[in-house]
Amino acid sequence: MPKRILFLFLLFTIYIVNAQTNSKATIDQLVSNYIKELQSRKIDTICVYESYCVGSIMTYDEPLVGNKETCIDDLTNEPAYLFWKEKGKTFLTKINYCWEFSTVNIPKDDFWQIYFSNDKTIKEEIIKPYEYETYENSKKVRYRKLVDHSCHHNFRLLLKGKIIEKRFDDFALQKKDQYSQESNINYEHNINLKSKLIVDILEKITSEAEKNNTFKKIKSR
Repeated sequence: MPKRILFLFLLFTIYIVNAQTNSKATIDQLVSNYIKELQSRKIDTICVYESYCVGSIMTYDEPLVGNKETCIDDLTNEPAYLFWKEKGKTFLTKINYCWEFSTVNIPKDDFWQIYFSNDKTIKEEIIKPYEYETYENSKKVRYRKLVDHSCHHNFRLLLKGKIIEKRFDDFALQKKDQYSQESNINYEHNINLKSKLIVDILEKITSEAEKNNTFKKIKSR
């Protein structure tokens, strides 16, 4: 093979390898891969928690920006969190585009008990949208209100082959619209859901873990 053709062939091979190595998996794919790995170890009690905002701007302390250990995806995409029960203990890890993180033992894991004690109720719970009532022509009329820049808190439970998912929009949890002051008639219903209690616990655990720098980076992806 002529040297020039061989050189071009090697360049093409390196390009293909680099393209495959640097291909970016989505958060969903990374979570799915981690779940498969857990299930291969016969773990069947798993929870995925996500907390993110749409149409908002995230801010960071100045020292974080430009830090050699910070990649751009770390600044622009929210991570997912995985909880699982193994040998009677609950573990937690963080998943994002940039890094693989260590696992953490979570001693306060009462969200499992809340679910197992209320599983039938939680399965049937419905998070109602923001609705308000007003009078038009002496008749009471109900309207639904939506926004495109709210924050969301979602969890998905994978329990022995069953999947239970609940998705909360912060706007549906507001008592009143801060601009129009219209009262949300579904406020009391939403904040008293058993699944809302689970979301609150998961948010507290993950927020405290982030605040305390609990997640340790193992290696970059």
